[in-house]
Amino acid sequence: MRWRFRQISDWAVSWAGHPVVPVTLVAFAVIWTAVGLSFSFPRGWFLLTNMIGTLIIFFILLLVQNSQNRDIMALHAKLDELRSSKAGNHWIAVEKKNAEAIEGMRRQHHDQISKTAN
Repeated sequence: MRWRFRQISDWAVSWAGHPVVPVTLVAFAVIWTAVGLSFSFPRGWFLLTNMIGTLIIFFILLLVQNSQNRDIMALHAKLDELRSSKAGNHWIAVEKKNAEAIEGMRRQHHDQISKTAN
């Protein structure tokens, strides 16, 4: 289940971050408003539209936050390894792993550092 959520999150983040999306959404909002005004839709229709748009934006925001949290954890783990003298290639694609795997790799690295320091 977590793998599926991570996959959906990565897809949503890459889709929402595409440069064409904001332009398309602004054009859609202008057309939607013009059509609504020209056909005299009731005020409740605009409120419903606003609520649905807000929920979609909130959902995408949560997905982006999930992706950023995972990326930041991976970045910190990579920086921890670079601080040591024995940096390896196994950290290259760590941002694609889930948070638990990243934290496990980080703990393992800290254990190795503490063993060599003693």
